Parts: sequence; C-alpha cells; structure tokens
Amino acid sequence: MARTPATPEQRLHLRNKIRDAAVAVYAEQGVAGTSARAIALKAGVSVGTLYSYYSSLPDLMRSLWAEPVEEEFERLRAVVKENADPLKRIHALLNGYLSFALDRPDIFKSAFLYVRQDNIPQSPPPAAALEFHALLREAVQEGQAAGEIKPGNSAHIAQQMWAGVHGALALPVNVEGLEFGPAEEMATRMIKTLMDAIKA
Repeated sequence: MARTPATPEQRLHLRNKIRDAAVAVYAEQGVAGTSARAIALKAGVSVGTLYSYYSSLPDLMRSLWAEPVEEEFERLRAVVKENADPLKRIHALLNGYLSFALDRPDIFKSAFLYVRQDNIPQSPPPAAALEFHALLREAVQEGQAAGEIKPGNSAHIAQQMWAGVHGALALPVNVEGLEFGPAEEMATRMIKTLMDAIKA
C-alpha cells in the first residue's frame, strides 16, 4: 500500500525540525562537526529525507539566518532612502553593518563569519551580500559623479570599504593575543579612516 503524501503542514513541521536540529548541531559542535549526517541524526530523519527538504548542506545552513539577515537589510534599505548625499549614505551603510554585527552577533557570525569547510561545496553569495555591495557601489558612483569621492573602480572601492569594516569586526574575534581592543571601537575607527580615504 502506498504511503499517504505528507500534508503541507506536516512538511513544514519536518522542515522546521530539520532546521532546529541544524541550529543545535552547529551550536554544540561548531563548523567542524556540522554535517548532514549529524543534523539528520539529531532530527531523527534519514540523510535522504534531509536532502529532500534542502538541496545541500550550505542551503540548509543559509536557511538558518536568511530571515534575520533579510530583516536587518530592510533597515539598511530604509537608511539608503533617507540619505540622498552619497557620502552620508556610505557612512550610514557601514554603520548599519556595524550595528548588525553588534545587535545580532549570533546571526552576523553565522551569516558573515561562517568559515566553509573544504568538504562543503562553495555556494553562491547570499542575496543580502550582493545587495549590500550594490548599495555601496551605487553610492560610490554617485559620489564620484558629484566630485565628492576620488575617481577609481567603484566596485573595488565598495569592496575595500566593506572588507575594512568586516576585518575590523572579525580580527578581534578570530585573533587572540593581540590587543585590538573592542571590535566596536576598532570598526568605528576603521569607518572614519575609510571615509577620509575616499573623499576627493
């Protein structure tokens, strides 16, 4: 006798159960111990069932923080709308990224400080990351057109600004033994340095 297909409610329940198991495994074992097998075991399902709900392990891991990241980026979109001046917009975007890291450290670490294991295939960058870079690049281009920002490759300038703030947030977390000071202070100083560096 054929099995009765799961209802949408049952599928949603099982999908959430798998996500909850992934959260628990990641919290307990970190990146190194997070595998499809460990998550399936925790959820009480087969690995095949896990893959029928999520196409890959990176897809599952991204689902853990996709919604909170989208909420944070909704705030950043509002910041962009409020700031017509390109320099103020860039400053606000970088400060928004810093605030995200400070207000939601668990989500920030998972979404932006997650170190992919060699055995996990590389996946496309999250849509939020692409959007953040696009917002920065657009502000740089407008600032260049207005003569407020130094000429140069706008994509590279946007990447360097983001990388500078990101590095200032990551180094105090990832490199112990050096006296970087609090990540917030370091990132705030970095934002000022970057803003001064791009002005025409």
